Amino acid sequence: MSMRAKLRREEGAAAVEFALIVGLLAILVFGLLEYGLAFWQVQNLRAAAREGARVAAVRGDDGEISDAMVSSSAGSLDPGFSGFSKSTTCDDDSDGVPVTVTINNGSLSGSVREAFDVSIPFLPPITLNPTLSGTFRCE
Repeated sequence: MSMRAKLRREEGAAAVEFALIVGLLAILVFGLLEYGLAFWQVQNLRAAAREGARVAAVRGDDGEISDAMVSSSAGSLDPGFSGFSKSTTCDDDSDGVPVTVTINNGSLSGSVREAFDVSIPFLPPITLNPTLSGTFRCE
C-alpha cells in the first residue's frame, strides 16, 4: 500500500468528529438542565404566591396564607414560611379591591436561591431575580 493510499483512509474519522463536537453538546445539555431547574423553581414559587393571594382574598390570616403557600409550592417553601408580604388586608369594606401577595426573594432557603444561579460551562453565570407575586380581588 502506498503512502498516498494510507493518508486517504478514513478510519477513526467519526471518533475525531465526535471529539470535536462533544464539548458543544455537553454545554447545550447541561445548560438546558440548569435553566429547566430554575424555570421549574420559579413556576412553583409563583403558584405558591397565587395560592397565598387567593387565600388572602377570602380574608385568610397570615397563618392560613402561609400554610396554603407551603402546600402548593411543591416543596420549595419550608413549613411555617413567613417571608411574604401582602398589599392590603381584605375586610367588609374592601370587596373588589386587589390584594397582592409577594414572596421576598431574600427569605428563600439557600437551595432554592441556588437554583436561580444558572451556571452553564464556558459561559458567564446568569442570576435570575424573578418577581414572585400573585393578585386576586377581595371577596
